[in-house]
Amino acid sequence: MKKVFLVIIFFSIFSTRCAPMTTPTSNPKGTFSLQPQTSKTQSSKTPDEILAAMSLDQKIGQVMMIGFDGTALTPALRDVITDLHIGGIIHYERNVESPRALAQLDADLQNLARERGMPGLFISIDQEGGVVARLKEDKGFTEFPSAMAIAATGDAENARRIAQAMADELSALGINMNLTPDLDVNNNPLNPIIGTRSFGSEPARVAEFGVAFLEGLQTRGVAAIGKHFPGHGDTGVDSHIALPTVPHDRARLERVEFVPFRAAMRAQIAGIMSAHITFPAIDPTPALAATLSARVMTGLLRDEMKYEGLLMTDSVSMGALSQSGYPVPQAAATSLQAGADILLFNDGYAFHRQAFELIRQRVERGVIPLARLDQAVRRVLSAKEKFGLLAPPVVEVESAARKAGTPENKSLSRRVAAQSITLLRDDARLIPIASDAKIFVVEAGNLGLGKALGAPTVMNVAAQPKANDIATIVERGKEGRLMIVATSDAARNRAQVELVNALLKARVPTIVVAMRGPYDAIVLPDAPTLLATYGANPPSAESVAAVLLGRTRATGKLPVELK
Repeated sequence: MKKVFLVIIFFSIFSTRCAPMTTPTSNPKGTFSLQPQTSKTQSSKTPDEILAAMSLDQKIGQVMMIGFDGTALTPALRDVITDLHIGGIIHYERNVESPRALAQLDADLQNLARERGMPGLFISIDQEGGVVARLKEDKGFTEFPSAMAIAATGDAENARRIAQAMADELSALGINMNLTPDLDVNNNPLNPIIGTRSFGSEPARVAEFGVAFLEGLQTRGVAAIGKHFPGHGDTGVDSHIALPTVPHDRARLERVEFVPFRAAMRAQIAGIMSAHITFPAIDPTPALAATLSARVMTGLLRDEMKYEGLLMTDSVSMGALSQSGYPVPQAAATSLQAGADILLFNDGYAFHRQAFELIRQRVERGVIPLARLDQAVRRVLSAKEKFGLLAPPVVEVESAARKAGTPENKSLSRRVAAQSITLLRDDARLIPIASDAKIFVVEAGNLGLGKALGAPTVMNVAAQPKANDIATIVERGKEGRLMIVATSDAARNRAQVELVNALLKARVPTIVVAMRGPYDAIVLPDAPTLLATYGANPPSAESVAAVLLGRTRATGKLPVELK
């Protein structure tokens, strides 16, 4: 009897982990369980039945996810959603005013879809934590530490806890898709766009923390999108501006870049976002980004890796595509033909309409097979079914504000951030700061450390401090002050290195705090006291301040190699 009971328990746990995602509901104790969708929010039709009844225009609209300006459903936005039968929306910081306003916007969007007899909208956001956060604390939300900060704690359950809290907040606001986790292995210290967005430089660690994060989101009913396939971690070019190349052979890609993505696929991640990067080992076509490559999107992801979830593009408005000969409409149509299921657009209603028309023309001419479009729409509708979105869901506007920026979420954010602070060295024994020290804080940008410390004197300098500013700071240091220099990407802003070295040469006691990333330590080898925070948002700034003041100890461990 005991064996039977154990088998039943195991089967129950396994079924819960592997079942399709459904909407979470809370019980009186505050824990969550997955419950089937009710008729209030779920369509009685299957994805295939909905697809069979769709016109060509309706199918095209389902694969489009658009950005827009403003914080309300304007007539212009209403027209675009209605005319193009749009299937998804992405929020940027420009769309965010307050928790209640955002919930009202999302309620209005889903109500519009309901009025028009459309499937529910995917409403997405880039809310990674750290430097990429559209929802900020100064507007009433919770900010969380970066992926690299979470990895520095050494506890993958922190990734799960953060993702669950994040998902609860997003769900309350009407957001049902989060374009995270970042599954890039950041092994290039000079990477200008990934950095602390990654869980680290070790593929197994990125896979472990990435899977915990995506599971945390999806068990709370928010679709997770892993990015940027096949891997953006070893690039020295920002794909928002130009087209990077990853020149490694297939064996290296399998050993490093692919590891976290394969793990995420096994964990049934809802979607994978493609990178606007060339990978000659996969597709040698010159200047053809992975997003536009059938060899990557179909040959590799579908045929080889057998992934059946959503394939989403990064924004087709990015410079990597336009600078390589693919303006927005052409990039969108080419990516759909290559195998993408969701085409991500920034703002620009004219671009949205142009892309829609070009896709329609190419489908009508047979350049994009109708079967390819149907395949994409079927995957979109199947994902919406899993997350309870075949019919537009109801957004409870009045309760949204109470569920955003809660004390519980902020407390969790601070606890995890506190565990991440890493003391790289303190040869000068300046930590904790002496109670009688005269503190002078220098920040390369408005990084929030002076505010968190309550420092009486704070000086903000440019990312490349000017010579006269450096001279002024050194003179202040010579007056008997303890200088705390908060750096930001010093490897690319070498004047910050000159500032620190000038203080050290003048024998001024100096604590360096690498606020944006730990890689500043590589170019500051002579700094005797140096900490890393992996981010400059409130939880990280407050946590490093607590270490400096001796209220807590720095226990974080570097999740990247410094070389």
